[in-house]
Amino acid sequence: MSMSELYRPETNYILRLFVAGDERNSYLAKTNLKLICDTYLHGRHHLEIIDVLENVEAAVRNHVLVTPMLVLVAPRPEVTIIGNLSNTQRVLDALRLSS
Repeated sequence: MSMSELYRPETNYILRLFVAGDERNSYLAKTNLKLICDTYLHGRHHLEIIDVLENVEAAVRNHVLVTPMLVLVAPRPEVTIIGNLSNTQRVLDALRLSS
């Protein structure tokens, strides 16, 4: 399977964002990620936001040591991005959405 077959534009993305309550960086990460999803992945993604303060088990299970933390679950390979996601170009590069 070629790289172009792995990462076609119609590929669905599964994203998991770990945040810590309404902490400033968590709020910024949610806002920035929603903007990125609306702009670049409209209709092609599933976003799960997990508050580690409310769901400690999910944080432990996913090895979350710091928040905010975004995990690209699919398409593979899995990618982890830490921070408030304010650098859109870096997020796009990590998600393999750059041209």
